[in-house]
Amino acid sequence: MSATFDFMKADFTGTLFPMKTNLLVAEMHENEVSEYIYQKILSETHASDNFLSQQRVYATKPKGHLRRTVKLDPVAEYFIYDIAYRNRAIFRPEVSATRRSFGYRFKNGSHISVHSAYQEYKHCLIENGAKFKHNLQFDVASYFNSLYHHDIAHWFADKPTVSELDSGALGKFLREINAGRSVDFLPHGIYPSKMIGNEFLKLVDLSAQFKSSAIVRFMDDFTLFGDDPDILRQDFLKIQQLLGQFGLNVNPSKTVRNRNMGDVADTLSDLQKSLIEIVPVIQEHHHASGVDLIEVEGEVVNNLSADQINSLLNLLKDEALEESDAEQILFFLRSHSDSILELLPALLRRFPNLIKHIHSVASTVSEKADLATVLLKYVEDESFFLEYQLFWLACIVEDNLMGNGCYGDLLMKIYERTQDSRIARAKVLEIPEQGFGFKEIRSEFLKTGQSDWLSWASAMGTRSLKAAERNYVLDYFSKGSPLNYLIAGCAKKF
Repeated sequence: MSATFDFMKADFTGTLFPMKTNLLVAEMHENEVSEYIYQKILSETHASDNFLSQQRVYATKPKGHLRRTVKLDPVAEYFIYDIAYRNRAIFRPEVSATRRSFGYRFKNGSHISVHSAYQEYKHCLIENGAKFKHNLQFDVASYFNSLYHHDIAHWFADKPTVSELDSGALGKFLREINAGRSVDFLPHGIYPSKMIGNEFLKLVDLSAQFKSSAIVRFMDDFTLFGDDPDILRQDFLKIQQLLGQFGLNVNPSKTVRNRNMGDVADTLSDLQKSLIEIVPVIQEHHHASGVDLIEVEGEVVNNLSADQINSLLNLLKDEALEESDAEQILFFLRSHSDSILELLPALLRRFPNLIKHIHSVASTVSEKADLATVLLKYVEDESFFLEYQLFWLACIVEDNLMGNGCYGDLLMKIYERTQDSRIARAKVLEIPEQGFGFKEIRSEFLKTGQSDWLSWASAMGTRSLKAAERNYVLDYFSKGSPLNYLIAGCAKKF
């Protein structure tokens, strides 16, 4: 396997909408995909071959907000990982000890995990909060959705190590995946996009006009530190003017002066100490970036009390809570409550933005049939779902419940709920379940000659059929488009 595929695979579970179709195509059919991109799409002699306009999707955020982005098809997704990996040298470490930025680059041959980078970032905030009298926090409003295509294309082309071929290729990719619109083009939730977005904002880190004692940044979240509040105020204004040159604005509702940098960390630290006292198998692990809690071998003899469970659930409602903190709270809930099944209905209804973390919780449930029953009741009883919820519910079924209890009824009910959610429906279709009518449903999409996520996922969902039956239906599907042909060729390899 290539380094590009290894990059995709390592980032796969961390993405917002991880479609296994993309990963399988990269794994089984990489040479053909690469040849199609670099010999046809990027060739001036193949005008009919281009990157496709991508499917719009929405992921959940706290307070009922949505994150608008796109789900890349197998060819487009492979390309963005490939070009980012091959040009990984342009994504540099932080500027200096007083101009700090974290993560979203490669180090020692691997990409830095977002979790470890964020832990280091939080530690840096606490450290600087203790060192300086004043701070000012702000972030860029809708950063990825506000970037301008030509700014990113020119920034990339200006890098001395980037070839003319690659600079032109990225510009074409960003333009065509968004049907020519010059804003709202950069996909969210995948590491190559985060690398681009993070590195572009180093224009602030590198500027000599700012006088704050320290500037600490995690992607588009900035914190200025210093002992003179007037200097922080002046820098804040200058940074807004600099960002304004690129059509970027600061979010007024998230601008905070003199925040206690230890607030969230201290709250969790108190909780952790309490848990360590009552749960002997949880121990502190100290390292350069802070403190993690780890579970060591041993039998859990102490469960969380009802009051502690309620306290953890209340912490999850805190809008200031970061995803990594929410994940840690869910870790305690799933490890040390009597039964996470009892908590799942409340978690699903009260915290739709945590559905991806609930996917992780589901993997620890031993009563698979009971879990399927709980989820089926939830899907039947609720009247409204976001696509992100349905997508991750399908992931829970595929990764944890296949062959257990009422999983077939659950999968069909999720499919029925996805009538207006194309990517969530495609997620169900790519699961290689041939019973419960799914083989016949896929067959309808494969016969029409359509080239979209419903047909691509249906093609990949045939991979568990016997070769003769599978290849017969894929032969007709493959004639619909070049991408259909690629995906069919991949599916036939199983």
